[in-house]
Amino acid sequence: MNGFTNSHVLLKNSPSGFFQLQVATIDSKKRVKKINRCTNAMKITMENGNTFFAETTIVSIPLGGLKSNTITFEPRLPKWKEEAIANLGFGIANKIILHFEKVFWTNVEFLGVVADTSYGCSYFLNLDKATCHHVLVYMPVGKLARDIKKMSDEACFAFT
Repeated sequence: MNGFTNSHVLLKNSPSGFFQLQVATIDSKKRVKKINRCTNAMKITMENGNTFFAETTIVSIPLGGLKSNTITFEPRLPKWKEEAIANLGFGIANKIILHFEKVFWTNVEFLGVVADTSYGCSYFLNLDKATCHHVLVYMPVGKLARDIKKMSDEACFAFT
């Protein structure tokens, strides 16, 4: 299932009755070159040639790193995972904090903005209860977020 054929155990029961997690963190400033899944171990090879071995690993690579194909997986990731990585997207989002004298909006956590094109779609996050201030956080995304980011403060204040 999901490309793995044998069972994987992350936690083991220690003599004291508590679960113990054995962790080795690889320095995030070092680049991983290859992740090799062997019969009974994982072998992580760094760009400088250093290697690490583990029975089990948790691999947390940013989507951009996976999309760049700079890390070799042996054996290759299953086709469905490669396709998912290729089809996933990411982009820019902005936060614009708006403070008001009084609440005029519906008492919900999120207020969605739907438009004819994706350019106008965004949402507001209601922080009134969480902050005890009448605050909405406007969250434009995509091209709209990029365009707003380029604007001067004055232009943002006048934006409608």
